[in-house]
Amino acid sequence: MIRNLSETAINRMKNAGVKEMIIAVILLAVLISLFFIPSQIQSLGIKRQALPEYVKDGKAEAIAELDQQAGNIKLASNEGKDLYINTETLNIKVVDTQTRTEWSSLSLDKDSSVVDKSPVIIKYLGKDGALYEWDAYTYAIQNKRYKLNQIDNGVQIVFDFFETESYRLNEYVPQKILAANYEAHFIDKIEEKLAAGAITEAQALKFKDALTLTYQYDKANDLYYYRFAGLPPLSLVRDLIAMTKAIEYTTDMLIEESSIHGLAVKITQPANFIVTMEVTLDKGDLVVKVPTYEIANSNDFYTMQNISVFPSFGMAAAKNVADGYIFVPDGTGALFKMNTFNGKFPEYERPIYNNTYYDKLYEMSEFPENLMMPVFGLYYTDQKGKSSGLLGIVEKGAELGKIKVQLGVEDTSLGGTPNNKVFSSFDAMQFSRVKVFGPYSEEEARFTASTGVMDVDYTVRYKLFAGKVTHFELAKAYQTYLVDQNGLQLSYDNRPKLFLDVVGGLTLEKRFLGIPYHKSQSMTSYSQLLSILQDLDGIPTVINYQGVFNDGLHNSIGNKAELVKANGNKEELEQLMNYAASNDHELFFNIDLMRVYKDDDGFKPKRNAVYGFDNKPQAIHQYNLALGIFDTYTTKQYLLHPLNLSNTVDRFIKDSSEFNNVFVNDLGSSYYASYNDKEIVSPIISNSIVHENLQKLTQSKTVALDNPNSDKLAYAKYAANISRESSDYGTMYMSVPFRQLVMNGLTQYTTLNVNLSADRSDYFILQALELGSIPKFTITAENVDILKYSEFRHLFATEYRAMEQRIKELYEEYSAGMAKIGSGEIVNHRIVDENVFETSYASGVKVIVNYNKFAVTVEGQQLDALGYIIQ
Repeated sequence: MIRNLSETAINRMKNAGVKEMIIAVILLAVLISLFFIPSQIQSLGIKRQALPEYVKDGKAEAIAELDQQAGNIKLASNEGKDLYINTETLNIKVVDTQTRTEWSSLSLDKDSSVVDKSPVIIKYLGKDGALYEWDAYTYAIQNKRYKLNQIDNGVQIVFDFFETESYRLNEYVPQKILAANYEAHFIDKIEEKLAAGAITEAQALKFKDALTLTYQYDKANDLYYYRFAGLPPLSLVRDLIAMTKAIEYTTDMLIEESSIHGLAVKITQPANFIVTMEVTLDKGDLVVKVPTYEIANSNDFYTMQNISVFPSFGMAAAKNVADGYIFVPDGTGALFKMNTFNGKFPEYERPIYNNTYYDKLYEMSEFPENLMMPVFGLYYTDQKGKSSGLLGIVEKGAELGKIKVQLGVEDTSLGGTPNNKVFSSFDAMQFSRVKVFGPYSEEEARFTASTGVMDVDYTVRYKLFAGKVTHFELAKAYQTYLVDQNGLQLSYDNRPKLFLDVVGGLTLEKRFLGIPYHKSQSMTSYSQLLSILQDLDGIPTVINYQGVFNDGLHNSIGNKAELVKANGNKEELEQLMNYAASNDHELFFNIDLMRVYKDDDGFKPKRNAVYGFDNKPQAIHQYNLALGIFDTYTTKQYLLHPLNLSNTVDRFIKDSSEFNNVFVNDLGSSYYASYNDKEIVSPIISNSIVHENLQKLTQSKTVALDNPNSDKLAYAKYAANISRESSDYGTMYMSVPFRQLVMNGLTQYTTLNVNLSADRSDYFILQALELGSIPKFTITAENVDILKYSEFRHLFATEYRAMEQRIKELYEEYSAGMAKIGSGEIVNHRIVDENVFETSYASGVKVIVNYNKFAVTVEGQQLDALGYIIQ
């Protein structure tokens, strides 16, 4: 029809006079504006900011160059700590001037591994898709390939990593080898060297085993071929390289064999990296910085990928530990007991802020909890009774960081290491091996997509403790750090209240004569919510009213505050708001500012969405819990491109001026970046944009956040959905509420949903009394049966009428307990027994809670399963 009308207009122009021509031009212009212009105008309406530049710290000014042979040099002294470096080993040592407690960056025992002797470990990616790992001792320190510059309060170390020996297996053994040559050049030569005494029987057996693992016999062509699609394990690579040297299999022999099969051998130029690290003593804290923009690389075949920072700093030798723990911020927080290495479980290594999200997007994580705080630590008492500890805080670059735990064991004959460690590394470059035919394709063809090296001053600050400490002291140290960094003040509110997620507008798929259509449905209208609040008279509540703006739960772009009509009219909304304000209820209106479900209001995924590593707009679906993969039959959502966020937030603020309280779903913890290969927006830049917009929001509104990362706590009056669990990894000892202890006084925080949990209400009462957490419910006014065949079927036990009595009873018990406690300020928290904890409040009252599902006896008193004592 459009085409016919357009042709008619053009034909009239060809055959008409001036008057008719003018009419035809106007007709054509109207047609174009009707069918083409609106989408362009709408798209232009989502404005885009320029890509911000990363603000670099830059290198510190060098005062003098230090002699490599100078030995131990004192670099700085402040706040009762002295900083030293040994210029030959590069060991960094901090000494407490009062207790003489020492923390060292390296282990220099004669049995120490090269890793224990290395201040950094690097990984780099080749264009062949292989990932290589180098330690600083082997590739820089022992060859004196480093430079030391004294800087203010510290030292600048410039490592010159150089490849002394290649570990590219294709440069040593052929991809294919004739069966006769396999026997003559490999097997016979091994036997010959064994007979001559040049190698031992153990070496000969190891070499033969390596060949068996590496090569597969092809009977049809009477040859052996390389069986691995990628690189074999590094230990196997080393064995094969050692074999070629022992049996004198030369590069010329390799080239000749390969030419028989029409294969070329490429000998790659050696890798070489220059990495700068700065170590300083700042107010008694040790601060280590690695600026990625100072990395130099002489061979573009390789790209720096990951750097481990001080992997041995403060480590505890298993033989010296009497009692000790390693802390990681997994979920609420978790402890590993030192000297409990278990070979059944891989070493614990996890990304901070879930920063491998886009690489692992299509598979469900084996860990139910994320790392929401960029911290790690350890504390122990040695065999002589001396105690010490440390807390590492990733100050800059946490968006790229990881935390790794290595548990020690005294007898290493069955595996494990002799040292207990916890440290951080970071990805200087993010990459993903993308399946060419889709993430769930059975075809294994892949390509490697990467960001290239991203600018960041990766910085770790170590708080050092010369004495006995526990998880509580570590938590308070981090809390004090956040207060100082953000200019905050601690405040405590011990008034009992409930937090209610109230489900409002959503969209359901209906059918008429078999034809699907969408209908807007309110699960809790304004008037229904008003009735619920009236029924809860006398119980202070905080309400997160969901599905209010922009088409409800499956929302359109958040650059406006368009109310969902199904919830009611403006007069009913005003009545609700007025009642809440005058009756001790805080009413927050829920908004998504990054997540978008609908391609309307100018939002087009190709132009306005985050891109994944596959270089396409990243569609996100719900997971199929049974299969652990995306359920592509569910509604897909997108994340707004980082460069579109600021304009969207500005427009929402302007359009929502009458709403003073907002609950922001997505800015608190969504991992944010865009990987369009034409314009990569790094996680560092993306997170800086999020911070700018949260700051704007808090200048005009009171903000609550969903499960925020610790760098967002300063913006939140309430932090919702704070778990009391960790991932319960196989080698973990116990969960500890580190996260809530840090939040105590910084913001008010809730439990997870009482009514959507398999645990009894008692479990949440314990959290409220132990930690001051606000119990949280998700409610609807309407019967949830209408949701059971929809994408909202997870709302299975939310009808208020069915829960009314349960909510009131929980509040009554919680309120009575808080009245006895009389304070919201936690002054101590300790482990009494396994899953039994004692909290001391500023009022002098102590609360002992038992999270076990069986009774325990504490100090002569019995605690029931999921019971508590207030004393």
